[in-house]
Amino acid sequence: MTGVSRERLRTWERRHDFPRPVRAHGGARRYAVDDVARVVAVRRAVESGVPIPSAIDATDLPAGAGISAGARASLAEHAPVAVVVLSGPEPLRVEFVNAAVRHRPGAPALGDDLLERAPWFAKKPDHETLRRLFTGDVVAVGCEHPDWTAGMRSGAHSIAYRLPHEAGQRPLVALIGIDTARERRTRQLLDDAERERDALRERSDRDARFSEALAAVIDIFRLSSGMEAISDATAVLVRRLSAVDVAIAPSMAGALVLGRSARGLLGPEMVTVTRFDDLAEALRDGDIVWLEEETGRAFGAPSGLGLLVVPMLAAGESLGALLVVVDVQTDLTDTQRRLLRGVSATIAFALLRERLVGDLRDPGGEIVT
Repeated sequence: MTGVSRERLRTWERRHDFPRPVRAHGGARRYAVDDVARVVAVRRAVESGVPIPSAIDATDLPAGAGISAGARASLAEHAPVAVVVLSGPEPLRVEFVNAAVRHRPGAPALGDDLLERAPWFAKKPDHETLRRLFTGDVVAVGCEHPDWTAGMRSGAHSIAYRLPHEAGQRPLVALIGIDTARERRTRQLLDDAERERDALRERSDRDARFSEALAAVIDIFRLSSGMEAISDATAVLVRRLSAVDVAIAPSMAGALVLGRSARGLLGPEMVTVTRFDDLAEALRDGDIVWLEEETGRAFGAPSGLGLLVVPMLAAGESLGALLVVVDVQTDLTDTQRRLLRGVSATIAFALLRERLVGDLRDPGGEIVT
């Protein structure tokens, strides 16, 4: 807490009677809360070359004594932001720059005329804003001005306020830096990087959900079959894909035959494929596409939701489509498209198996071998 080791503290106690702990039961030392600040102050003073006795005496101040004149003077000098004081209104002359400004290349020096260092500023509205601080009723204002730390180029923002007038002194205005163009660009780059990171994380999470959905559907059709398996598969896809609804629409005589979807938003419908160019093209080419709103309405999709069609292909044959309803349409990654094709192919092969088994059954229900 104080940066002073226990051994060093014991040495100060023995040699300088500082600090003065109270002995608790069992001999443990107990220090006052104010001792923490005093120990830190002594350590810093000693590190700067002050003898220990003098450093200890200098900290023996009553609570609420305030800060020294030197500390008050240091407030602006050592502030981690740009602090500049101008006299004016004509000319606007630099009277003070703090350490954050002074050591930067091209920074203004004491006595510099602001408009001589940055002539372009004379044509800016904030030039008049600064001048009015000297002569008008406004005592504080935000303004844009030359960047003291970047060669007096434009783009720095400060809070400017009028200082109390002292007899025999020119009127003064202080400018406390808020940000610079470089800092704003840096923040923008950081914001962009954070958004990209979040987008990558979201894509990764979605890829994981799609992969889990494929594995779950494979397990369902490995262990069961028939309409019960199809119903279980659509329910699993709703959960795994965070979808609003999912449906399976087998092909029949040029149409997609849609029964009830997992959550009942879609169907029952029989949709003629050739009525809708986007649907016909997707099934013909085997592409995964977002359907137009008009096409979605034909399946019963509520307005404002996205409807994704995933063709179900097996053994070179189109057996229908997997329909996925979501809140918001998003661009699918290549990984997500591959996983969706895997899901639809698994369902397609299950449908094909059911059809083949049906074809092999004799009228009595036995498998013909």
